[in-house]
Amino acid sequence: MSYLYALAVIGLLYLVMHFFTELTHKQKLGVTGVLILIVAAAALYNRSVANDQAYVRQMILNFNQHYTLECRGVEVSDKAFTLSVGTQSFIGNVGTPHAGEIYAASECE
Repeated sequence: MSYLYALAVIGLLYLVMHFFTELTHKQKLGVTGVLILIVAAAALYNRSVANDQAYVRQMILNFNQHYTLECRGVEVSDKAFTLSVGTQSFIGNVGTPHAGEIYAASECE
């Protein structure tokens, strides 16, 4: 919804340029086009980040529900690893073969 507001602001900017500048029509369209591209790129970036965050949340949820995850070829479970909430990673417990190993939740399947 906020992107619709951004497009409305770009439209208003075009109108302001139309009445208060001496830019040619092509220059005004060029400025407006660049602004539209910036808004579209921001929308795509936000969607990508949201998808990545949802994936990490799902991996953490699976870990908390005692499922075994595969991270870079290693099976990660709550028996041998601890979840570090701050870094969203799994840290190998002391006394296990994976002691001290760290795997980011984003690397897991």
